[in-house]
Amino acid sequence: MRSLPIRVTEALDRIAEAEAAAPVDLALARAIAGLDAERGTPDERRAETLALSVALVSRARRDGHSAVALAEHAGRPFPEDEHARAVFRRLPSFPDLNTWHAHLDASPAAGGAEAACPLVFTRDADGGNVAMRRFVDAERRVADAVHTRLGTVTEEVTPDVREAFGRLFLPRADGGLDRQALAAVAALRQRVLFVAGGPGTGKTYTATRILALLRAAHPGLRIALAAPTGKAAARLTESLTAGAAGLPGDLAGAPTEAVTLHRLLGAHPERSGFRHHAKNPLVHDLVLVDEGSMVDLPLFDALLAALRPEARLVVLGDPDQLPPVEVGTAFADLCDAGAGDPPPAFTTFCDALGLSGIPPNSDASPLASSVVVLTESRRFTADSDVGVFAVAVRDGEAEAALTSLHERPGLGLTTEKVAGRAVGWAVPFAQAVVAAASPIEAHALLERFRLLAAVRRGPRGVEGANEGVEWALRESGHVSWSPYGERFYGGRPLLVTVNDRDTGLANGDVGVCWRDEGQKVVVFPDGKSVSLHRLPPHEPAWALTVHKSQGSEFDAVGVVLPEPGTRGAGLVTRELLYTAATRAKTSVHVFGEAAEVESAIRKPQRRASGLGDRLRAALSASAQSVG
Repeated sequence: MRSLPIRVTEALDRIAEAEAAAPVDLALARAIAGLDAERGTPDERRAETLALSVALVSRARRDGHSAVALAEHAGRPFPEDEHARAVFRRLPSFPDLNTWHAHLDASPAAGGAEAACPLVFTRDADGGNVAMRRFVDAERRVADAVHTRLGTVTEEVTPDVREAFGRLFLPRADGGLDRQALAAVAALRQRVLFVAGGPGTGKTYTATRILALLRAAHPGLRIALAAPTGKAAARLTESLTAGAAGLPGDLAGAPTEAVTLHRLLGAHPERSGFRHHAKNPLVHDLVLVDEGSMVDLPLFDALLAALRPEARLVVLGDPDQLPPVEVGTAFADLCDAGAGDPPPAFTTFCDALGLSGIPPNSDASPLASSVVVLTESRRFTADSDVGVFAVAVRDGEAEAALTSLHERPGLGLTTEKVAGRAVGWAVPFAQAVVAAASPIEAHALLERFRLLAAVRRGPRGVEGANEGVEWALRESGHVSWSPYGERFYGGRPLLVTVNDRDTGLANGDVGVCWRDEGQKVVVFPDGKSVSLHRLPPHEPAWALTVHKSQGSEFDAVGVVLPEPGTRGAGLVTRELLYTAATRAKTSVHVFGEAAEVESAIRKPQRRASGLGDRLRAALSASAQSVG
């Protein structure tokens, strides 16, 4: 391989020394710049621009972005944080926008969406963007797959289906539109449906009735239920099982057992890819997925590829919650692209089922028939303490959110001695857990509270909070443990951190330590008992990261924010604070500086993505061809 120009090597070395990018980002930059160099002697400045572009895109990928907008970085130094500024004088800069365009145009390693090159450069009115080829291709496949599935699958309403619909969805007493019923109609008529809604809006209630209605319309329907994580799959199973008990007997009977998406698709622990794909699709007629906001772009791509052309897909989630850990915001992008009232043909279908009051939109996108937003929360009302704070955070109203923290009895804000007082808040709850008379009681008491943190390390992170609670319990005499080996005491909560087929435990499962006839075991909410020495990798669970808490509910939540000026502080966004707050049923207490709360609320986590634009372009092209 031809050696890189000195200018490129020095630029990447400076980024490495400042820790402004990870080793994997810089290795990829060197590799692609090296491919460019092999095709001739590149201009040094052009080579530097290419290398910096690749490092930037790779770094952005680790933050969940599938693309990078050039205008945000043109003429500026490589992005850095407080740590980089403190240890290094200056990082290499990107060229101005016109020069950047010229350098990418001239590079063999960069090209348009159809070019066979690793870096994709796309021009637009906002200055263009760059992305890695694999994510551009994934966005295109997802957009094409959704577009293809927008055709209807049920055109007529039989008397039996109308009768089942009427029994599943009684008319509202206030005469208003039942959006859960609207979602069921969409599931009956469309091949793809995205159901969006915040906490407590009845997404799994809706799912239960969607399954019942589709089984009434199509006896023998083969159904698969899935979620992104083992914990989410277990919650879906529990919710559907409970929901099925409220159905008329002849409309019950749909499956309730959910699995992870990776298991459904046939992931193999020792190789990449899935057993099910376009050439070996799933046999199911309907796939229903919960927690859609947690599904990253590559997994969405794999799921759509594994569906038979005639199969239905229903995805439920909250687009306002934290985006996936990995790349993309596919669920939010698709919901946003389909926002608005549905076209007249859809409202006519609703009328045939007895569901009226839906304003038709003659200019609606076909996707509008496949997106339903649930708006009424049954967990907390808009004027409840948690509801007021959550809505203010979601809507970016920082002043209203801070006011509610100070004035509402179910809310609180502690700005001094944050780490210690967060632990102090949790200790009385924890003392009740370790004093429980049985594992069942311990689990019930554990659900009363949880500390949630944005970061893992440090006194304001999960590790520091867990350590603080455990030492406080020990010092108060509520528990004791040997300084040698793993800590063990009755009621100690442990979070499983991997999926484990041998024990049947999933990443995110929480059990409590207990002694069973002298043996050390960990007991889970369903009663399963696993010997401590057989337990897969795990960690204490008095405190969780906000990401790990997604989908869980606790009576009271303590939200611990990182120290200002640290790398962790940059992770606190509107979505993170909203997700943390909406884990609570009755009360939220925030531990952190008021300025950090305000900063988070004013900082929505916008991920650069081209999926929505690609789908809109496909819909527009389709409409023009029909016209």
